[in-house]
Amino acid sequence: MRPTETPAAEARRVEALHRLGILDTAPEERYDRFVEAACAVFGVPAAAVNFIDADRQWTKAEVGLNGLEEVPLSESMCAHTVRQDSTLVLEDASKDPRFADGMFVADGVRFYAGHPLHAPTGEPIGSLCIVDTKPRALTGKDRTALAALARLVEREVAMGAELDRAAQVQQLIMPRTAPEVPGYRLAGRCVPARSVGGDFFAWQRLPTGDLQVHVADVMGKGIPAALIAASLRAVLLGASAFNDQLITVEKVAAASQDLFGDTDTFATLFSARLNPATGDLQYIDAGHGLGFVLSPGRAPRRLASSGLPLGVVPDHAWEAHGEHLEPGDVLVVVSDGILELFPNLEDALTRAAQAKTLDAAQLVENAIAFARRQQHEDDVTILALRRDP
Repeated sequence: MRPTETPAAEARRVEALHRLGILDTAPEERYDRFVEAACAVFGVPAAAVNFIDADRQWTKAEVGLNGLEEVPLSESMCAHTVRQDSTLVLEDASKDPRFADGMFVADGVRFYAGHPLHAPTGEPIGSLCIVDTKPRALTGKDRTALAALARLVEREVAMGAELDRAAQVQQLIMPRTAPEVPGYRLAGRCVPARSVGGDFFAWQRLPTGDLQVHVADVMGKGIPAALIAASLRAVLLGASAFNDQLITVEKVAAASQDLFGDTDTFATLFSARLNPATGDLQYIDAGHGLGFVLSPGRAPRRLASSGLPLGVVPDHAWEAHGEHLEPGDVLVVVSDGILELFPNLEDALTRAAQAKTLDAAQLVENAIAFARRQQHEDDVTILALRRDP
C-alpha cells in the first residue's frame, strides 16, 4: 500500500481539498483555458481538471466531456492518478480490468493520461487529464509537457487559496456592527466581484458625538485595488477623528497622492458627517456621484458633487455641502457596481422610497441579494443611514 492510500493520509488529503473551498464552485475562465490548451497541445478531443473528494470525482473544467460534473469514485480514472501520486497512462483503457466495464470505456474512452494536482500543502487532490477515443501512447516529452501544464494548474489553485485568505482579511476589516446612534439606523455591505476588491465603506462615532460615514471606490479590481483601498480606509478613519469634514478629505488626498501617482489610479469618495441631534449632514462627494436621500413617497434627491476623485489632480480643492435628514429620511450611498444592475438607478430608488417603511438593513440586504442574482461583474457596495420617524 502506497503512503497516499493509508487512512490517515487519505483523511489529510481530503481535508486539504476541502480547505481550498474549490469544490462545487462555478466554472472559471482561468481553469477553462488549461483544458483548452491541453487539447491543443496533445491533439486530443477531451481534457479535464478533476478534484477527488472522499466519495466522488468533481470536475472544475472540461472540454469534450459533455458537461461532465461529477462521477462516483468507483468510476474515476483520476482517483487512481491521485492514489499513486504520479502520472497515470492508459494506452487502451478497455484492456485494463479496472476500467474495462466502467462508464468511460462504455462511452468510447480508450486513451487516458492524468498527472496529479497538489494542494499548496503538498497533498494530491486532483488531476489534469487528457482523453481520446482511440488507443495511443504518450512519449517521454509528452509526459514532461503534461506535468508542466499540471504545475500551472496547481499555481492557479494556490493563487485561489491566497485570494480566499485575502478576502477573509478584507471582510474582517469591514464594519460588522453599526455604532449605536439613538434615533438612527445604519447598515452597510460590500460584496467584491472577485475574491477581493477596491470598494469599501466605513463608519465611526467621533469624540464630538457626530457620526462619520465613508464610501469609496478605488479604480480597478482584485488585490492591487484592495491594497490601495485598505491604505485609504486607514488614513480616512485616522484623519476623521481629529479634523473637520473638509480638512479630513484634503489631508487624506495629500497623504495618498504619491500612492495614487505611483500606481496610476484614483478613488472616488463620499464622506459625510452627521449631527444626530439636528439631522444636519455635512458631506463631500469627491467624484463619486452616487449619494441620495430617500423620503417616503417622494422622488430621491441626488446629492451634489464636490469635485474630482482623489488622486486625479494634486492640491485639488473640494467644496463641502450640507443636507438635512428629516424624520423618516434615508441617506443611501452606493458604488458604481450598482449602476450596471438597473436600467435607471433613480427609478429603482424611487420605487424603494414608495415602500411603507424604509428600513436601512432591509434596503441593504435587498440590494446585495439583487446584485448576486444578477451575477454582478463589478464590486457592489451600499450604505444606508435612516433617521427614525
